[in-house]
Amino acid sequence: MDPVTIGIIGIVGLTVLLVSGMRIAYATALCGLLGLWALRGYEPAAGLAGLMPYSESSHYSLLVLPLFVLMGYLAHHAGITRNIYWTARQWLGHLPGGLAIATIFGCAGFAAACGASTASAAVMGRVSLPELKRFGYNEKVAAGCVAAGGTLATMIPPSVILVIYGFIAEQSIGALLLAGILPGLLQATSYSVMLYIRFRIDPTLGPSMTGISWPERFRSLTGTWGIMVLIAIVLGSIYTGFATPTEAAGIGALGAFVMALPRMRRGDLKKSLLETARTTAMMFAIIIGVLIFVRFLAFSGVPAALVDTALELEVNRYVILIAILALYLVLGMFLDGIGMLLLTIPIVLPAVTALGFDPIFFGILVVRMIEIGLITPPVGLNAFVLKGVAPDIPIGNIFRGCGWFVAVDLVNVAILLAFPAIILFIPKAMMQ
Repeated sequence: MDPVTIGIIGIVGLTVLLVSGMRIAYATALCGLLGLWALRGYEPAAGLAGLMPYSESSHYSLLVLPLFVLMGYLAHHAGITRNIYWTARQWLGHLPGGLAIATIFGCAGFAAACGASTASAAVMGRVSLPELKRFGYNEKVAAGCVAAGGTLATMIPPSVILVIYGFIAEQSIGALLLAGILPGLLQATSYSVMLYIRFRIDPTLGPSMTGISWPERFRSLTGTWGIMVLIAIVLGSIYTGFATPTEAAGIGALGAFVMALPRMRRGDLKKSLLETARTTAMMFAIIIGVLIFVRFLAFSGVPAALVDTALELEVNRYVILIAILALYLVLGMFLDGIGMLLLTIPIVLPAVTALGFDPIFFGILVVRMIEIGLITPPVGLNAFVLKGVAPDIPIGNIFRGCGWFVAVDLVNVAILLAFPAIILFIPKAMMQ
């Protein structure tokens, strides 16, 4: 049988397994092993699959993943999350929808200390939802703010998803983290503008806060020093070339530990380490399984065939790019972000670069589409994480509350497509 045909059969088989409910790590490893067996024979296939867990997961660049995750958990125990939210509340609460807008900027601030969107949604849900309920904010709006705000952690550095993209696409992780800054700020600002307009039109969605004095606002700024220090030592060390992204992650984790130490209760450090270990084990299981499948696809020749097909199409290259991004919108309804990224990038990236698109530009666009998948049914992970934090809110209301944010996300993708400089300006300026 033709290798490309075997590759297509493998993709179809994987799709069936995933739809049936098999976990992505197991499904990809199984399909990859069977595909290699069909192409190369049992012994070469078993040898490749057996060596993959160590040879691929021992890369130095992947050490950044557990370090960024640990930094986020330690930052939470240091009180950084609550302090950021309180500052945003004091400064923005007087606006129409001020508490909802404060939640978005609180999520953006915490995203700068945590690279995982689900962790961000869980932490900010515990911090902000009680306040939003106490002031009588619409339940759907409140849930949508937290779930969508949590997705900012996939774009604003340090982003775990961007690190994984850099690993699989063989791109500079430092450049990718820098590229996520302006799109992340655009996203937070766009969410806030949308909320301001909605609350201005319909004040019954939630009241503005009153009675906050200017001295109280300025005093609240003292609570932001922790996140400022973390941003400075992580991104500053990358900008200046003082440290690699992996070294910067280690410095950031150490800084978060030092800040958290005076506030930690008994068992907090153990809990942070265990949560980091669980998250890291999940990510590495997916990475290993997907890389076995990717190796099978490389031998099958499917990516090369896709490149040839893309180059032969007599349409504008942006039409092909938009079609690929639309595919991510569909995939995001069924797959988690890490698995989707690892499964698709080895297949589509060669075609995208052959069409003349910058891999970093494409990576940011893909991550934006992954963010949308985190808040769309039926597998919107952030929505289900928030449901775990607030079991009294129906999952349907959480997804409905995210609808406006999905619309804003699609507009943001269009803006990034029209103005690539938003993505590429900082990395080009800082990495020269």
